[in-house]
Amino acid sequence: MIRIHCLHAHPSNISYIEDVFQRTAFDLHHIVDSSFMERAKQDPAFDLHHQQTYAINRLMQEREADLILLTCTQYIAALGDQQHLFKQPIVSIDEPLFEQVCKRKGPLQLVFSNPDTVEGTMHRLYTYAQERGKQVEAEILVLEDVFHLCLNGDMQAYHERIMEQLRQSVKQQHGEICVMQLSMVHAAQQVGQETGVPIIHPLSPLKSFVHQKIIAAKE
Repeated sequence: MIRIHCLHAHPSNISYIEDVFQRTAFDLHHIVDSSFMERAKQDPAFDLHHQQTYAINRLMQEREADLILLTCTQYIAALGDQQHLFKQPIVSIDEPLFEQVCKRKGPLQLVFSNPDTVEGTMHRLYTYAQERGKQVEAEILVLEDVFHLCLNGDMQAYHERIMEQLRQSVKQQHGEICVMQLSMVHAAQQVGQETGVPIIHPLSPLKSFVHQKIIAAKE
């Protein structure tokens, strides 16, 4: 059985990953590392270099994993391009999403609820697109004063705020809509069902992407 170790910064992400890989042959193991985010926000000495060292050392502990899945975008940014240090493939939650975004033509609205993740995510997206000779035409929408609801565990209020904005975005017809964070998936799915307008989200391409990585690693 294939062992996938999933590293999260917040326990709320676990259910999303469990939903994607239910009825598969994967054996999921979840690790929640909230200390990384706390230090990144509160400790000025915990700069990018120290964050990268921390991330590498933490992931080195997952020796039994056949694949490591990272759902925390700031953790992903800290690791950078150091995946070559590991024997098993490391998949960041936004990598398959980037691949899907790069295939789109025409205007695209990228929606964030956590302002702290915007700069790092967009830098990785533009780098990813440039390396593949693609151009991303995107409008960035950052929802202010919303993510604290998620961190405080008030998920109902969080989802309602996200859905309110997504409904508005659908009405304004700014092109395709993509939510950039895992915590926004349920809201995106619900608004998509209500309106009949599909909303791209990080889980859409994840299962097939992980399958491809595991097959490639065995070859």
